[in-house]
Amino acid sequence: MLIGSTRAILSRIIDHAIHRPSPSPTYRRLCYDWYNMSNTGPASRPTDPDALVLGAWGQGLMVGSLVVMAALTIANMRKGVLLHKLILAELILATLHGTWIFTTFPVYGWFLATTAILLFASWSLHNVIAWMKIRPFLSRRLSVFYIGTVCLVQPFWIVDTYSIFAFYNNVGATEIYLKIRPWEALFRDPWWLCTFCLLLYIINKIYNISFLELIRISPRVGVMLFSMFASLVFILLDILSVTGVMDLGLAAGIEPFWKVFFFSLSASMDFN
Repeated sequence: MLIGSTRAILSRIIDHAIHRPSPSPTYRRLCYDWYNMSNTGPASRPTDPDALVLGAWGQGLMVGSLVVMAALTIANMRKGVLLHKLILAELILATLHGTWIFTTFPVYGWFLATTAILLFASWSLHNVIAWMKIRPFLSRRLSVFYIGTVCLVQPFWIVDTYSIFAFYNNVGATEIYLKIRPWEALFRDPWWLCTFCLLLYIINKIYNISFLELIRISPRVGVMLFSMFASLVFILLDILSVTGVMDLGLAAGIEPFWKVFFFSLSASMDFN
């Protein structure tokens, strides 16, 4: 009986192998894309010396600032404070995306796309932290709207992750990345900017003093203000760069301004 069952299974396998239908166009296209990726390589890191130096400089500044902020966060952490742990987590998550300049094909595209997931998680966590800080000053409806919109934009980051993987590995719809990249700031920055403005309004209203007097009393407020305004400048420069208004002659993804934008994360430390 066992031998008969085995023969029947083998007969089905052989019959399927002989008479199986030809691969669908979609399947053949997918195989071609993967074969093409493995032979031609991804959109590689810059080969021009100036572009390579600029990319490495931007990533070095990014990683260095994140490491310093992480060290300061650890030094000021208090036991049982969830906010401090989340701030440290957002800094660690973003750090690895500042190291892909050291990789080459075939690791380059895969490593860049993988660490981008952690970077996007860090950005979203930054907005959650901003919500936690501003929540006591919001009505229930505004609080739900705030955190609800943070959740609603997550599909954008999923699509952005795919676009980065496709672009840097030469597979699938590579043109999506060039179309979606200029929209990143819109899905990343409004929440912490609103939090920043509202916190300034609340501080000014409660203490009823000018910002200059407040900075004299608490220099940390001055550091926060500088960080926020510096971040705004670099965000605007990044938007102008990726939309082609300001042409730096760099390949897509090498723009340095979004890396310097991490000034904004120092505000999390100033108000923790």
